[in-house]
Amino acid sequence: MGGDVTAQRGPAAERALRSAALLREYAREPGRSVLARVETEDAAWEGGVAEDEARPAASLLKVPLALAAEDACREGRLDAAAHVPLDVLLALPDPGPLRVLHAGLSLTVSDVLGLCLALSDRACAAWLYGAVGLTAVREAADRAGCGATTIGEADRGDPGFPLAGLTTARDALRLLLAAADEHAHPLAARALHNTALNSRIPLGATGLDVDIAHKTGTLAGVANDVAALDCRGGRLHLAFLTERQHDTLVSGYEMGLCTRGLIETWGLAVRRTRSVA
Repeated sequence: MGGDVTAQRGPAAERALRSAALLREYAREPGRSVLARVETEDAAWEGGVAEDEARPAASLLKVPLALAAEDACREGRLDAAAHVPLDVLLALPDPGPLRVLHAGLSLTVSDVLGLCLALSDRACAAWLYGAVGLTAVREAADRAGCGATTIGEADRGDPGFPLAGLTTARDALRLLLAAADEHAHPLAARALHNTALNSRIPLGATGLDVDIAHKTGTLAGVANDVAALDCRGGRLHLAFLTERQHDTLVSGYEMGLCTRGLIETWGLAVRRTRSVA
């Protein structure tokens, strides 16, 4: 496990030691990775456990897919205002919540992109993938600096359809920060900011006490969450990746406990969260 502290004297050094212990406690179970970065007015700290070990990316791969689609819109290869008939989306694998919409409706490409991230919708992801292709998705990950991330096509029956691959906690943070850049990718950033709440990062938070944006996705034995928390007094960036977990609910709950511990250790008050998993 690595760790570094700027101005590592007094309270900052004590907080770094406590933070490192929190990460070790979370990662005590096999198949878990974590990377955490803290920046306050007087200190900076980074620590991790197995942060460069590749694990199943699961729905994190929808992030470079959305980035590739937004880049295509900006470059004129795709029209964000073009309409996609709902019937086309419903014919794709696992349309999920789209089934509640009325027949005959249509969504814009920007709507499809937003639902791909905010609801982790597989049908919307499949449509975007058909529009941009594998090369564009890989190039979007490369532009985000994710050299350790591998991306390939998933079989139609695969729960991660249309994409499958591996990433690391370090790369996962890079993906998050690229997607959360409101100037470079306003569509993706807006989607992440309006994602459904979950019980991972930060544990127990609701829209009543924190402006929160989360995207979650889980496969068998896999629970991931990645977040950038803008706080009063500093920033907290986190990436949790897992595999071979006997209970993903427990894994997610312990992500939340670790996050809460870091927030308390560094005296941070959460103002805004962006998260993908």
